[in-house]
Amino acid sequence: MSDPQGQVSDLPVEEAPLNRSSSAAGFLPDTSQYFEAWLENLKPSLETNKSHSQPEAVAHAPTADAFTSGEFRFEGTLRVDGYAAGFLRSLTGTLIVGESGEAECDMIVATAIIDGCVRGNIHASERVEIGSHARVFGKIESPALAIAPGAFFEGESHFPPSAYQGG
Repeated sequence: MSDPQGQVSDLPVEEAPLNRSSSAAGFLPDTSQYFEAWLENLKPSLETNKSHSQPEAVAHAPTADAFTSGEFRFEGTLRVDGYAAGFLRSLTGTLIVGESGEAECDMIVATAIIDGCVRGNIHASERVEIGSHARVFGKIESPALAIAPGAFFEGESHFPPSAYQGG
């Protein structure tokens, strides 16, 4: 080591703990066996997910019975910019289907903002907004519905009786 004037001192220098081998210092235990066991436990679930994640099988199936996805519950805001299938549910949340998003599912939400493709029924307790790039196929039940110019909507829309009574 050198002092502030640049002179080399004769003080003994200890090796830093990070430079020592972990087995010699007892500083860091070898965790590779735990990692390997964890990885082995994951393999069956990864193989199961690979067999169920074939979007081609769902894309060609015209009936709702073909969907094996379950119910997906969320809070806050959920944005879908990919593919979603099954059942989406949030009593207080907002669902946004982006322009590149595609949802083949029924949904119960507070607010739905659609600018992608939705095939399924939408039940919204507050409002549904269908953007100019949207394609919606199904029934909509909501006290408020906005459809932008350029949007495509094929289905039925229903307003709950409470909407007629002012709240």
